[in-house]
Amino acid sequence: MTSRVGERGQITIEKAIREQLGIYAGDEAVQRVEDGRIVIDVIPGRHRRSLAGSLRDRATRTPPDETWEELRRAAWETPDPDRLL
Repeated sequence: MTSRVGERGQITIEKAIREQLGIYAGDEAVQRVEDGRIVIDVIPGRHRRSLAGSLRDRATRTPPDETWEELRRAAWETPDPDRLL
């Protein structure tokens, strides 16, 4: 695979390579010269992955009635371990 260097020195990483290496928009590319070659290390961007399910172990119970009133009451009754007096 070849790429042409643009007027501002930019090149495009081929899609197949980005997919294989897990490179996404917003990642940081750190460039250096090593033995006369360009070496690029890619650092994942912040919050690249979904946070869905990240609090699963903190949710200890679900009220049987999921109306707003019941959810609000259950939330107030659940102790917050970070704010224990």
